[in-house]
Amino acid sequence: MTTAVAERDDLSTLAGTGKLLRFYLRRTRIFLIAWLGGLAGFSWLMSVSLPELYPDAQSRIEAAVLLDSPAMRFMTGPVEYIDVYGDSVGAMFAHQMLMWSLAVTGVMFILLVTRLTRADEETSRSEVVRSQPIGRRADLAAALWLSLIAAAVLGALVTLTVTGIEGTELGQAVLYGLTFTATGITFAAITAVCAQIGSYGSTSNGLAFAVLGFSFLMAGAGYAQESGLAWISPIGWPELTFVYTPEQRWWPLGVAVGVSAALVWLAFALVAKRDFGAGMLPARPGRATAKPGLRSATALTFRITKGMLWTAVISMLLLGLTYGSVLGSADEFLEGMSETQREVLTRGSSAPAEDSFAVTVTQIQGFFALIFALLVIGRARKEETGGRGELLAASPVARSGWPGSYYAAAMVNGTVGTLLGGLGLALVGASSLGWDAFGKLVLAQVNYLPAVWVVIAAAFALLGWVPRFGALRWLLWLYVFIVGYFGSLLDMPEWVGKISPFEHVAEYPLEDVDWVAFAVLTVVAAVIAMLGFTGIRRRDLQFS
Repeated sequence: MTTAVAERDDLSTLAGTGKLLRFYLRRTRIFLIAWLGGLAGFSWLMSVSLPELYPDAQSRIEAAVLLDSPAMRFMTGPVEYIDVYGDSVGAMFAHQMLMWSLAVTGVMFILLVTRLTRADEETSRSEVVRSQPIGRRADLAAALWLSLIAAAVLGALVTLTVTGIEGTELGQAVLYGLTFTATGITFAAITAVCAQIGSYGSTSNGLAFAVLGFSFLMAGAGYAQESGLAWISPIGWPELTFVYTPEQRWWPLGVAVGVSAALVWLAFALVAKRDFGAGMLPARPGRATAKPGLRSATALTFRITKGMLWTAVISMLLLGLTYGSVLGSADEFLEGMSETQREVLTRGSSAPAEDSFAVTVTQIQGFFALIFALLVIGRARKEETGGRGELLAASPVARSGWPGSYYAAAMVNGTVGTLLGGLGLALVGASSLGWDAFGKLVLAQVNYLPAVWVVIAAAFALLGWVPRFGALRWLLWLYVFIVGYFGSLLDMPEWVGKISPFEHVAEYPLEDVDWVAFAVLTVVAAVIAMLGFTGIRRRDLQFS
């Protein structure tokens, strides 16, 4: 025994990193293929579609006029891109693509690193791995090396997708691809630190997604105000390269590399400071006896997911408040525009410009609220395979009662997050537009609730019928996001768009709320949820 301990003490803290890297690559191959292929394929599709939508310099100049306002810069990017729309197809493409594409890239790397670090510790998979001659920091090192490789591959694939854009030079294409690589590396490093702070995978994801949301808000606020706020955002650094413009520069990517290196060092330092299986934030000791409200599986589930709910509450409220702060400037679009441009902006409606902005913002907030709900659905699978679900299933609970409680928790997260985003939007927006707009803005957000419920129910149905492929819920989220935000640019066939529940929601306040569609989507969500419960009852629960 003494010899074995001595041999383990002599191990390098990185011993076994190469073997773990190969193992992680095999474990995540489907995840990587789906995400890398999806992001690269979407980039290629947009590189073909956007130039066709704006075929000449005049059409691009008209688009630049529409986008040159604080409200739209908040959702796209810096004014430096807008200034050269007429001269550069690539600048137009980068301006309309980068901010949202980089945000989705951040989602990919957050999920990847959490899965290979904190989630593995939570499910005791890391404990099995560490029973072998593996160093203390090897699993984190392997996860970060895999992230680096994935980020490099993503950057190379994106570079290839933009080489066909008119006027693109090799250096411009490479820089555009490197913005994705830098973002992936940065959020991998951020998540590595978050994985050392929290004791659960959901906590790690929640913290990392909070950083992602903060980064998005700071970047948007910086672009809208033409201030330096974007420099404190990991999403802002890649856009501040001004790729495809005369002011193109490479050095902002050095900021991303430097911050990532510091965060990686911090993550490795924290690994040595904390106990295995525990986070730097210690869990509070529980009560000697459970409260009456915890004497059910559902109550326990809500207790376990309470941290994620608070993350959703804070993140969505801040998102709504930030969007509300620029809502009052939406009418600046109309100044100096032609009648044709006004008609395009207002979608043919005589409603004020801020109503068009409200339609877009409320839909986007529905997409963001969905992230927190889908994380809760994923927690159910972790509890099932991690052994804790077996303890609950051995108690007198209904066959689908315990897994089904996560559906209820996800619905609460999605609903509360969506409503608070709308409340923040209405509170600040109404202060500039007038308090008669408060109810209108809240209703605009409520209008998207059934669409949110349908996606949550579909994710739960995946858990019920194909639990091993539950990660498909993120592809579902990616689909509704792309259709909702980029669908009009991609000129998709109508039937492709109609698959998304968000496309069946009336564009209130540009048009009246379609209460029939509201009711139908609610029923559809209930039916899909019932299918999920049926799947839970029919399949074997996979306990480890």
